[in-house]
Amino acid sequence: MPFWDHVDELRSRFLKSFFFITAFTIIAYIFSDLILFILFQPKVALASDVNIQVLKITSMFMVKIYISFVFGLILSMPVILYQFWKFISPAIDEGFGFQSFFLFFLSSLFFILGAYFSYSIVVPLSIEFFISITSKYVSVDYNFTLENYLLYILWMLVVGGLIFQLPILSIIFNKLGIIDYKTLVNIRRFSILGIFIISAILTPPDPFSQLVFVVPLIILYEISIIILRFLK
Repeated sequence: MPFWDHVDELRSRFLKSFFFITAFTIIAYIFSDLILFILFQPKVALASDVNIQVLKITSMFMVKIYISFVFGLILSMPVILYQFWKFISPAIDEGFGFQSFFLFFLSSLFFILGAYFSYSIVVPLSIEFFISITSKYVSVDYNFTLENYLLYILWMLVVGGLIFQLPILSIIFNKLGIIDYKTLVNIRRFSILGIFIISAILTPPDPFSQLVFVVPLIILYEISIIILRFLK
């Protein structure tokens, strides 16, 4: 297609994605109290050690807006990925119908698994680690603002979901002709080093949380190799 036709196509895909993000954000706002209840579960287990508070009159409203947008974005992720795929699919060989459905199914599944992994394992362990840090000479009470607590929880959920997209990215790059399973095998050492670096950047600055993310990432890397071998 001519250049401006590509631009129009991209704009159309973007507008469709924006529509779904907006719709899911509104739905998430309607259920924002339920979302808050779910996000507070890691804190409930540490209720005697942590106090959550707000410092501004508008805090609760802004918090609900923020979590609604984040969950709207998360719920829209399959649609966004689908629109992205429809935009780049003309450059890829035909006969990829079933595999594309499989790709989007895996993407949603891995994102949910990654977010749940963060929610059930990484978040509670990291919170427990941080509040266990005390001083022998100064008495410290942990009082978190609601914004700070939710920002941390949501960030970890998104990071977990995105990190678990590694096999999906491998499939996309494979179909674009950039990598194959032999490439991943040959660069395994450098990839593992990169996994440690990425985990150090994206996770809290404690070594334990970083290692908790490193193990599943290495497993996902090996899964990517198996998937690409199957798709060959």
